[in-house]
Parts: sequence; structure tokens; C-alpha cells
Amino acid sequence: MRLGRRPHDKLALARAPSHRFGIAPPPPVLDRGDVAFMPELYSNDIIPDCTAAALANAARGIAALNGFGLVVDQACVPAFYGACAGHPPDLAATDGVVMLDVLQRQASLGFDIGTQCLFGLFGTLDVRSRSALAHGIARLGAGYWGVTLLERDMQRAAVWDVQDGRDDGEIAGGHAVIAWDYTSLSDDGTVRLGTWGCWQRATWAWIAARLDEAHGVCWRQLERADGTFYDRLTADGLVAEITASQCPAPEVRHTL
Repeated sequence: MRLGRRPHDKLALARAPSHRFGIAPPPPVLDRGDVAFMPELYSNDIIPDCTAAALANAARGIAALNGFGLVVDQACVPAFYGACAGHPPDLAATDGVVMLDVLQRQASLGFDIGTQCLFGLFGTLDVRSRSALAHGIARLGAGYWGVTLLERDMQRAAVWDVQDGRDDGEIAGGHAVIAWDYTSLSDDGTVRLGTWGCWQRATWAWIAARLDEAHGVCWRQLERADGTFYDRLTADGLVAEITASQCPAPEVRHTL
């Protein structure tokens, strides 16, 4: 399996749009086991296009929450990755792209998925705040997360976890995943991550050790016919949260 998330620019990330969720706590448990959705691979076994694959899976997941299927042409995801990478002749020989560049490109030029072109407003999340990360999954539908994997993570254990005194090996590289739901907000609670065309459980303790950046995307094109999202949310409301965060305001943190 390939990776493909290049290191982010901390200054650029700090200047990017952010997302604030107010003072309400996130759901203590988020179970989406009854939602008919599975992440797809999108050639991430041979091409380091995890950033594009995760973006496509995030959009499909949000559509599934809204009650409909989103068709993403299999060839469009590597093509979008190639555009983000500067149209190299051999995608398999590339070393990935920066997640923020991917987000900015889809926001300005769109993400052509074959059936339509998606344009999403995005906001970054505080990776140090478990509350913000949980809100990002629950309210925005899916977290678009960037992690650093170590050699042991590449062995795909049933649950990605960290243990005191265990040698997890050298850094394997950066990877992009989606965060879908979680069993609790405790350190040993697990988050269901979508990667390489399947689900991978990871503890919040592992996430605290591996997570480098987190984002959420709101696509107005994915709202229901009545203008609503899942859980009585609206695109206008989600966009307003991101837009409001651009105005000077004290940061609200909810670290659990």
C-alpha cells in the first residue's frame, strides 16, 4: 500500500481557514454502523494519492449520511491527484502532495468526480483538542485527517494503538485518512478510520501520537433537496461556522 501525504507548512496551516464549534460538547459516542458506506481504494495501492482518495471518500460518506449515493469515477481520483502534483507523466513515481494544497485546489478549481465538479469550503481543526476533532466528525460528517505512520502501523493490526515501551519502528511516511465515527472519547476509545479501501480502528491515544493535521469540508452540492444535511444541520449553518472563525474572536478549546 502507498502513502502520499507530504509534510505540511506549519505557517501556511496556521493561516488557513479554521473551524470553531462553540461551547457545546461533542457526542460522547458516535455510531454510524447502520450507514451503508465503505471507503474505496482509488489506486492508493500503486499511486501515492491518499490525499485525493480520502477527499473522495469524505464526500461519499457525507452523501451517504444525507441519504443518497455519490458516484465517483475511479479514474477521476488519480487524475485529480495528478493535477495537484503538477501533471507528472508517471503518477506512481511521485511522492505525494500537501493536504492543504489539495483542499485549496478543490475549493478554487473544483474536484471533478466525473458526474459533477465539487467545490467545498474547508476549515482546519485543532489537532490538540479531542473535542474539536470529535465535533469535526459528528458535525461535518467526516474528518479529513493527516497522520504520520510508523513501520508497525503498516502491518495493519486490528487496532492501531500505542503502548509504553513498545518500539513501533521508523517513520514510514505521511498518510491521509477519513475519520468516520468513534466508540467513546476516552484514550482507549476507538475511532473508525477509512484508509486503503477499508476500515481501520485506532485509539484516541494513537491519534494523539500520530495526528499532524485535521480538516473538515462542507460541500453545498451534497445537501438534500430540502436544503438540509444529516441531524437537521444545514450547509448555511456549517458554512457560517467556518466564516465566523475568520473574524477575530477568542479561541474556545475543549480538550478532553
